[in-house]
Amino acid sequence: MNSEKIKKIISKYFKVDIKLVDDDLMVGDIPQWDSLGHVGLVAHLEKEFGITIDVDQSLEMETVEDIVDIIEEITGV
Repeated sequence: MNSEKIKKIISKYFKVDIKLVDDDLMVGDIPQWDSLGHVGLVAHLEKEFGITIDVDQSLEMETVEDIVDIIEEITGV
């Protein structure tokens, strides 16, 4: 499922322990996940999944759960 893959990507991208990455983790909860970090993460997710995330979708991505939901919506998985 995409959820575990996305959590691993977030953990690796922000260089934090996977145990910190739960569904409720949100922008600002870790120092690296600021506005610039968010833009980088979105670009990284686009590359990893071969998708395009539009600006509105990017702005809706406030928690890990939001990210999973939006990527599943885009990929249809």
